[in-house]
Amino acid sequence: MAAAAFSTMGLAFASRAPACTPFRRVSVQAPARASVDVRSTQNGHKLSPTGAFRTRQRTVLPGSPARSLRTVVVSAMSPPKVSREVTKVVDTKNVSVKVQLGLDGVGTVHSDTGLPFLDHMIDQLGTHGMLDLSVLVEKREEGTSDEEVNNTVGAAIGSAIAGLGLHETKVQAEFYSPLDESLQGVSIDLSGNSSLKYDVTIPTKLVGRYETRLMEPFYAALVKEASIGVHIQRLTPAKNCNSHHIIEATFKAFARAMRQAIDKVDARAPQVDAVKGGEARTASTHRETGETSIGVEMSLDGLGDARVSTSIPLLDRQLAGIAAASGISLTVNAVGDTHIDDHHTVEDTAIVIGKTLQSALGDRSGINRMGFAEVCMGGAKVHATLDLSGRPHLGFDCDFPDERVGDYDTQLVEHTYQSLANNSGMTLHIRQLDGADSEELILAAAQAVGEALRMGIQYDDRRAGKIASSKGVL
Repeated sequence: MAAAAFSTMGLAFASRAPACTPFRRVSVQAPARASVDVRSTQNGHKLSPTGAFRTRQRTVLPGSPARSLRTVVVSAMSPPKVSREVTKVVDTKNVSVKVQLGLDGVGTVHSDTGLPFLDHMIDQLGTHGMLDLSVLVEKREEGTSDEEVNNTVGAAIGSAIAGLGLHETKVQAEFYSPLDESLQGVSIDLSGNSSLKYDVTIPTKLVGRYETRLMEPFYAALVKEASIGVHIQRLTPAKNCNSHHIIEATFKAFARAMRQAIDKVDARAPQVDAVKGGEARTASTHRETGETSIGVEMSLDGLGDARVSTSIPLLDRQLAGIAAASGISLTVNAVGDTHIDDHHTVEDTAIVIGKTLQSALGDRSGINRMGFAEVCMGGAKVHATLDLSGRPHLGFDCDFPDERVGDYDTQLVEHTYQSLANNSGMTLHIRQLDGADSEELILAAAQAVGEALRMGIQYDDRRAGKIASSKGVL
């Protein structure tokens, strides 16, 4: 198995990276022979190691439900003064661009650059970064190239970001954004040093009338004026990805990483709520076929407790692991034709869980929508990224060395997540970064999916009940 780790500014994008890096340790349900490291993010903060525990460590906030955010360690530095609204104008000989940027809105965007695709991408910056953003090209001399407009817009947005007063805070943040088959990662460093690492290949020259080669100079101009460090990486093969998806997923990842960086240094940043003001997000589903009878009950705002009975022990452990990591209360009762094999019971159980999750999510208004996590279990390291977008897709990059773990067919793992994604309307990418023990890989994947799901289903009051989409609907 190839091993490579892409690192910049202290943050790493790992692709089949070697052994788990030392990290703050939180323990979860695991095989007796394996210790578990969880690397997860809530508002961009990493969890910290204190040794191997057998129970989850949480901080319960005053007045919050028991299913609360987990312990977050924040730097003791005095928070810098952050500007709430910034207006910047950047002029060149041929172009004048005015940018207004606000932190306290709900992601209202107005962009008129004369480049429709770039306007659409700027819409992603505001919507996913929860930034009120206005970008206007106030002057464009006849004959001015699209490239000059593109770069000046990037510089103007970067100048507005610099005006927030975030640079030189030494804060780092990262985010991963999937869009169907495409998966992009962005890390941001607010140390005051301008640097761009752009590891992206776009397979076509044009998206609409927009030249895709202009993306790198756009970010280069933004980074230079903002005095920040940015690493952008494509984590799926370009030849298999739509160019529009690559670019849009990059803007979404950048926007969300930027928001996490802002929240780390903004004393007025609100805490993300696990539960929406008193509304119960529960659902139950029963499905009966000639092969199986499946019943599922779910509460998204539960305690991570699971009562799972499928007669397939390793499937039970996977589902319990997802529930514990996500904080979802889950009851599953499944009876199937396991005298033939496990396929029908595994598939139908995942179908019903997916349908129940979709029902419990409702219209998905006000939630984070996206989430990611990296989990180490023994020698296994697995990364999961998801988007509760209503667009089902599975990217599954795990190689199990064993055909079976006990009586369990390891081919069924991918099929489980495919059925879950299809029936919940979830885009899900699961990537094996390291490991050669099939059982550890399977359980680490379940844990990573659960951790990512925890982030995705949480409410953020700043969205004011709005759906996290520039379309306004998922």
